[in-house]
Amino acid sequence: MIIDVIGAGSLGLMYGGALIYAGEEVRFWTRTSEQAAQLLEAGMKINQPDGQVWRVQAGSFEARDIASLPEVWNQKPGHMIMLMSKQGGIQEIMEILTKVRKLDAALFCFQNGTGHIPVIAKAFPSTRVYAAITTEGAKRTDKAEVTRAGYGETQIGWSNHPGMPIESEVDTLVDKLNKAGFDTKSSNEIDRLIYRKLVINAVINPLTALWRIPNGELLTNQERREVMKQLYSEAVAVYDAHQIEYDTNLWEQVVAVCQSTSSNWSSMCMDVLHGRPTEIAAINGSIVAMAREAGMRAEVHQLVCSLIEGMPLGEE
Repeated sequence: MIIDVIGAGSLGLMYGGALIYAGEEVRFWTRTSEQAAQLLEAGMKINQPDGQVWRVQAGSFEARDIASLPEVWNQKPGHMIMLMSKQGGIQEIMEILTKVRKLDAALFCFQNGTGHIPVIAKAFPSTRVYAAITTEGAKRTDKAEVTRAGYGETQIGWSNHPGMPIESEVDTLVDKLNKAGFDTKSSNEIDRLIYRKLVINAVINPLTALWRIPNGELLTNQERREVMKQLYSEAVAVYDAHQIEYDTNLWEQVVAVCQSTSSNWSSMCMDVLHGRPTEIAAINGSIVAMAREAGMRAEVHQLVCSLIEGMPLGEE
């Protein structure tokens, strides 16, 4: 079974590399031909939290730039796609995938935010599109090396959109990821988990990026907690307006995530520190859009969107 990993950032390298290490057949599709060449030449390393280093030998996998995917796929189709890119890159990837004659595969979306899954499902009717939620964290230290931040949990399920799921496809990937060292489960409540993670990300990520601090430092003074609570209260008010269910202790869960990942730097913070585009539009922007649909205003979320989007971009 061929597993195509689209996006070789930190999570893409970590998941794809671990699957190869566990004996799976993986093809990496990278943003640049330079990264693909480096992976093919040097292989890759995954630094584990317990100090182990998993070395994935060159020649044990394929790696190409994403632009070449249609030509390769039309000759040798894959069976599963793990879409690991950020939401901002999905449109470009979709345009490339439209050149595939028939994208008959299971596609697993690992993005933050909402709204992208039904768009992908509508564009590729022969594809079964699933959602994946993970609390895994990783930091890419080189184009072919990644450090796993800790041990998280991955959940995979069928999001509520048109189409027909195949339960065995979810079970197959769950099994493969467990064998590759990831605590992975199937879920029939994936939409609830998506909205849960959206609130957690919308509270933690922009504030750590603006203040340039690790997650745990959000809890170190009252002023920071107050801004967190403002973002949280706006988000759940929007959920109430849309009749979206959420746990009654969701605020406590936000605090618990800050505590359990206290030394972690959010991906949005790292993007800001390196002058890269962020996922603010897919995270807090989703809250703003949902508020607008309900005839409301999410002013604090709009403010952090404007502040993050106004950050200068530059070279890493």
